[in-house]
Amino acid sequence: MLRRSLLLGTGAGLLTLPAIRAARAEDTLDKVKKAGVLNVGTEAAYVPYEFIKDGQIVGYDVDIANHLLPKINVKSHFIDTAWNGIIPALYANKFDCIISGMTMTKDRAAKVLFTQPYADASLMILTRANDDKIKTADDLSGKVIGVQLGSAAADIMGKFETKLKASGKPGYAGVKQYDHYPEAYQDLLNGRTEAVINSRSTLMVLMRDTPGKFKMGAPVSDIPAYYGMAFRKEDTALCKFFNDGLTEMKKDGSLVDLQKKWFGSTMETPDKVPEVLPG
Repeated sequence: MLRRSLLLGTGAGLLTLPAIRAARAEDTLDKVKKAGVLNVGTEAAYVPYEFIKDGQIVGYDVDIANHLLPKINVKSHFIDTAWNGIIPALYANKFDCIISGMTMTKDRAAKVLFTQPYADASLMILTRANDDKIKTADDLSGKVIGVQLGSAAADIMGKFETKLKASGKPGYAGVKQYDHYPEAYQDLLNGRTEAVINSRSTLMVLMRDTPGKFKMGAPVSDIPAYYGMAFRKEDTALCKFFNDGLTEMKKDGSLVDLQKKWFGSTMETPDKVPEVLPG
């Protein structure tokens, strides 16, 4: 999208970039209010954040949106989208925002506007329950790992391999990338990979729902990672609505209630985007 100041005729004055962005931001929020519907981009295969049950997209992210949107008389419409192209689709106006368990990384923060965090996305190592070969992140050297295509894990693990090699260790024996994480978990059980890398909060649910099959081990990085809702850079008003809503939900306990519902436990998250982001 072209971002520049506009000189509107002789003596018309200068419309600055902040003013243009503010106008567009208000237009987006107004459009949503007038339509009565917020179109949300998501990948509906990421339990418990969003997944399909009985033909409907449900999950933690859906419940948060549906808790906040009635305040402006708006309903949510979640659109199942391929994860690998979800940010380009946002800027192609396929939907109004992304609420889809998106890890806040440096690269993504340069492209989208994030709300404050609302869940823990720190990357953890998942192995088979009876496998003790991988005790630290460095033990991934020489192993076959699984990640989701286009995920923050895929990007960060690529950079971690560079770090391994720089320290004199071999890189991975292989990296298998999957369209959806459930496929990665199944390959891990079948011995096609030796570890899968995913967020702590998501793996908490997997461990709860599949007792005795997996083991969650060490973190990959000492930099905490979090999930945020993502908006086009110019959509500051729409982002502020959700950011303010998350602040309210943290204060009144409704976010904790949803975490207990979907994860079986709670997570503390900062009240603003961290200054240091992974990746």
